[in-house]
Amino acid sequence: MIHDRKIARIKRERSFKNNPESKLFFNEYSQDMFERIELINNTFEKGLALGFRNINLKKSKNIGHLRLAELGISQNIDFVCDEEFLPIKKSSLDIIISFFNLHSSNDIPGILFQINQSLKPNGLFIGCLFVGDTLKELRFCLAKAEEEITKGISPRISPFADLQDLSNLLQRANFNLPVADIDRHKVTYDNPIKLMNDLREMGETNILKEKEKTFFRKDVLERSMEIYKENFSLENHKIFATFEIAWLIGWKYHDSQQKPLQPGSGQKNLAEAVDELD
Repeated sequence: MIHDRKIARIKRERSFKNNPESKLFFNEYSQDMFERIELINNTFEKGLALGFRNINLKKSKNIGHLRLAELGISQNIDFVCDEEFLPIKKSSLDIIISFFNLHSSNDIPGILFQINQSLKPNGLFIGCLFVGDTLKELRFCLAKAEEEITKGISPRISPFADLQDLSNLLQRANFNLPVADIDRHKVTYDNPIKLMNDLREMGETNILKEKEKTFFRKDVLERSMEIYKENFSLENHKIFATFEIAWLIGWKYHDSQQKPLQPGSGQKNLAEAVDELD
C-alpha cells in the first residue's frame, strides 16, 4: 500500500471547494471523454462514473442513466465509494467510466477486475489517468534540492504506471478488445509555485504513506524552485511541466464481438501483399 486513501479523500474533498474551471485538464478531458463515448455505436442504459469531482458534466446522448460516485463528499454525486471496493452488483452495468482516479489507488489490477465483474456482457470500460513521465521535472527538482540540503530524499510524488503495463492489466482483468493510448502535454507556468498551486486545486498533491510527517522545509522548497528555473525554463522565462495522460478502453466479453482471425486463415502471404503495393 503506497497511497494513504484517507489523505486522498481529504485532499479530494478540499479540492471540491475550488471553482471547477480552475482544474487543469479536467474540464477539457471530461468533454473529450463523453465525445469519445458518443462516437461508439452502442447505447448504454445504466452506467457509473467515478472521479469527476465537482465538474459539471454533459454526458453523451447514448448514455441513459449515469450515477456519479466519488471518493469524498461532493454536492453533485449520487454516492461516496472507494473504487478499490466497488459496491456494485455483478453484471449490472452497461458502462463504467474512470476519470483521473486510478493513479492514486493502491490496487489497479483489483479495480479493473471489479469493474469487469460489474459490467454486463458487451459492457464498456473507459478511463483516463496520469501515467509515465508526468511531473518528471518537479520530481527531479524536489529530489535534488532535498539531497543537497538534508543529504537524503523523501518521496514527494507518486510513481506513475507505464502505458504498456496498463494495457497488460486490461487483458489480465479479462477485458476484450483492449486499447491503451497516450496524450502528452507540456504545460507552461509563470513559475513553479503556480504549478504547485494548480496541483493543490486539483487535489493532486502528495498522498504517499511514506512521506515525511513534518511540514516541507522552506529552504528545501526555495532551492527546488531555483533548480526548476535553472533547468526547465523557456526563452520567455516561464517554466514547463510534463503531463502524460493514458486512455484505457476495454469491453466485457460477448459472443457478438469481433474476433481475431485464426492463424493461417489469410488468403495471401506477406510477400504477395507487399508486391501489390509496388
